[in-house]
Amino acid sequence: MEETLREMVRRYLGEGLRSLEQEDMADMEGNLLRTRQAERDEETAKGHCTPEELQQLEDTLKALEETPKLAANARDSLLDLEGVRCYPCGRFLIFYRYNANFNVITLIRLALDHPEWDPLIRDGKPFHENSKDFGYNS
Repeated sequence: MEETLREMVRRYLGEGLRSLEQEDMADMEGNLLRTRQAERDEETAKGHCTPEELQQLEDTLKALEETPKLAANARDSLLDLEGVRCYPCGRFLIFYRYNANFNVITLIRLALDHPEWDPLIRDGKPFHENSKDFGYNS
């Protein structure tokens, strides 16, 4: 079962990594760069989330800009090799890369409503005060 979930996450993130390699990137906002796939994820989420949830996402992205090492690399060997980090935010899992040399965060994907992925990939660190997990640690 866990291996099936792991493969699902890898395929999902593979789309974001291909977007990073193949599509023109949007202009950077601060030190945050979004893949086109992450922009599509965010656009889709607007139809399924409340304004409060979207604001929480924006607040969490700002917190990640200030402290990009909030999450360690994903607890998956292939994603770890890609430098992918995962951070929870309400109904979202935020997948990103951090380039310390340039202090740039690249938002890879925004997974909406996949709580089953949370224990598979999170690193066990306590969450940032602005982040709300899926209730596993409540």
